[in-house]
Amino acid sequence: MILCKRIIIFILPLLFLSTIKLMGQDAHYSQFYANPLYLNPAFTGTANCPRFTLNFRDQWPAIKENFIAFSGSYDQHFHAIRSGIGVLFSADIEGKGILNTYNASVLYNFRVRVTHKFNLQFALQGGFLTSSVNWEKLKFASEIIDSYKPNYLPQNLDELSPISQFDAAFGFLGYTSYLYFGMAMHHLFPVQVSYLRNTSEKFKTIWEPKLTAHIGGKITVSQKSRTEIKTGDIFLYPNIVFISQGTFHYLHEGFYFNFYPFTIGTWLRHNFKNLDAFIISCGVEYKSLKIGYSYDFSLTKLQGAGGAHEISLQFIIPCDYNPRKGKKSNKKGSYNYEPFVCPKF
Repeated sequence: MILCKRIIIFILPLLFLSTIKLMGQDAHYSQFYANPLYLNPAFTGTANCPRFTLNFRDQWPAIKENFIAFSGSYDQHFHAIRSGIGVLFSADIEGKGILNTYNASVLYNFRVRVTHKFNLQFALQGGFLTSSVNWEKLKFASEIIDSYKPNYLPQNLDELSPISQFDAAFGFLGYTSYLYFGMAMHHLFPVQVSYLRNTSEKFKTIWEPKLTAHIGGKITVSQKSRTEIKTGDIFLYPNIVFISQGTFHYLHEGFYFNFYPFTIGTWLRHNFKNLDAFIISCGVEYKSLKIGYSYDFSLTKLQGAGGAHEISLQFIIPCDYNPRKGKKSNKKGSYNYEPFVCPKF
């Protein structure tokens, strides 16, 4: 009986991998605005000055084979060409490295000043998505039953090498000093990545297009100065984010409360039928450095899995246009715009 159970446990991963088509889903982050380029490429350059971001997510840590995701990005707005340029790298590691997905891309954003207080940004993103499977971490029935000879294992190591495919996205963003909204479409061309070379059906993952729509606002409760943010200023940021990919549809409603330099936030994530998670977050900002933390409380049967921990780090290098103080450059040929007002965590 024990032997039968072990055989089933060892076979399950292969049954999962050998299905005709696997549906891939992008890693999900709860701190949307602490990972702006991942949420929407149109956020490229919204800080005006050079910006670096790092994000790490540990989902279901109580499960041995949990899910790890991290991302890093750099972006900057160039006034002379009215454009933002950025790079984004993300990784999704599932089952302690059994399934790995990496994505590296370049982003370009063009900014249009519609009115004195309303700006639009349009962005394109292009890069490569790479998926691989670590066969050394899988267990097969043949390892405990000598007579079992499966016909789906690769015959040479060349078939195990990761396979990459071009990936593209676009997005737009509109914002004023108190309102912002946008939409993005990732995986414009459905990505099909095979875990084995020279196979037509088996071990394929399909990354379907992902639609993201978001809207939010900034409500000033108390601000001591009209030109800069000071300690003790109070702001409220209500937000709604909708994400749809394949059969997954999630709506996020929440708000951030900012008592500068501290921020706390709460979110509710659900689909159209069931609640999924309640999210709390906190963050602190010191000059150009921002650090945030969030935790997802599962509201499903996976409550014992440990929810999800997420950490974010953001650093903005001061430049001739300081977005916190609103100072503008007088250099000839430069184009000055107010920085994006969205929350930072």
